[in-house]
Amino acid sequence: MKETTVHSLIIARTLLERAEPLCSSDDRYLASAGLVVLQDALETVFYALLIEKGVDDEKNLERKGFDELVGELKAAGVRLPKSGTLKALNKQRVLTKHYAQVAEPVTVRTYLDAAKDAIDEAMNSAVGHSLRDLFIADLLKDGEARHFLNAAEESIRCGRFLDALIETRKAIFVEFEEQYNIYGWRDYEGAQEGILASAARRGWRAPYWTRRKDWIEKNVQVPTDFIQIDHQDWRMQAMELGIHTGELQNLQRLTPGVFRTDRKAPWSVTYDAAFPANNATLANAKYCLDRAVSIVLKKQEHAGVRREPAKDLPFDPPNIYIGRVFYERPDTSSKQLHVVAEGFSYTIHRIVGGFNPALMFYEISAESTERSKESLLDLPAQYVRGFLEIMRNDGELLDDSNG
Repeated sequence: MKETTVHSLIIARTLLERAEPLCSSDDRYLASAGLVVLQDALETVFYALLIEKGVDDEKNLERKGFDELVGELKAAGVRLPKSGTLKALNKQRVLTKHYAQVAEPVTVRTYLDAAKDAIDEAMNSAVGHSLRDLFIADLLKDGEARHFLNAAEESIRCGRFLDALIETRKAIFVEFEEQYNIYGWRDYEGAQEGILASAARRGWRAPYWTRRKDWIEKNVQVPTDFIQIDHQDWRMQAMELGIHTGELQNLQRLTPGVFRTDRKAPWSVTYDAAFPANNATLANAKYCLDRAVSIVLKKQEHAGVRREPAKDLPFDPPNIYIGRVFYERPDTSSKQLHVVAEGFSYTIHRIVGGFNPALMFYEISAESTERSKESLLDLPAQYVRGFLEIMRNDGELLDDSNG
């Protein structure tokens, strides 16, 4: 696929993401705004596919109107269903945008469904896969969620709608629900234990009262009950990520529950007996996959904003530090922990203002070159971490550390 085509289709998919909630609104003004964005998304797809077919090499597409673009697609052999409805959509968009004629929400929803069907059919006809496929392949990071969403897309293509819903829910499980997994607490009776042992149990986002053996024995009836959502935490997390909690709840209601004990374990699936007959449909499978892709993408975009400062450069102390003292705190009156000497390697972690504002310190660790004889691991015989006062004539070194 041409690079220009890919870029245009990603823009179109983003416009469609913005249009869908507006077009689904019962408010006439919001629905009308959504219609305008929807037409922009549709037109962008048309341009992209004509570029992919090379039509832009022969004709000036920029001068063509919406109806002419529809004709060019058909002439290029691209299947485009409901073209009459799409032309009516464009006329309504002109009335709304240029003449302030508000559209009825029920009509806008009809146009939305027709546009989505037309985009899917045109994409599959022209490039062999859907717009959603492109979004998953080009925007989502490689990982389990992407694998499950790809599997869901393939299941939809093969008409296995229940399988598609299960694969979609697996993506939601690994990205969101697994943080509320209390399976690791099934043998915990409330006794005090070490930090590492508690951390290994995972599921710290689940309500604290659910993280006990007695509660689990009483309330976990099926494997999927090991997921215990703290709904206040769930809402806060969704707000931070820019996700509508209603969409997450819809995905939980409209897909089967899934659970696994760990990454290598097989999956357990739970759903009502009447679920397949009522919900394992093409419309529901496509809706849930669309929403899941959007939600996972928002989470990944949020994670991508995070930046960490570099900490690679080691600290090789000059001779002026030999004989100097490590303190327990950034305070020269605190306990002395270590005297700088040969036979140790030193690493600066931070530059810290002292409790006396006139003093500055290095937070620094010391590790002996001699290795421990009491452990099978390659551990130092001595290790200490503390604070080393920065003297006035250490300014050049301080500048180097900052640089």
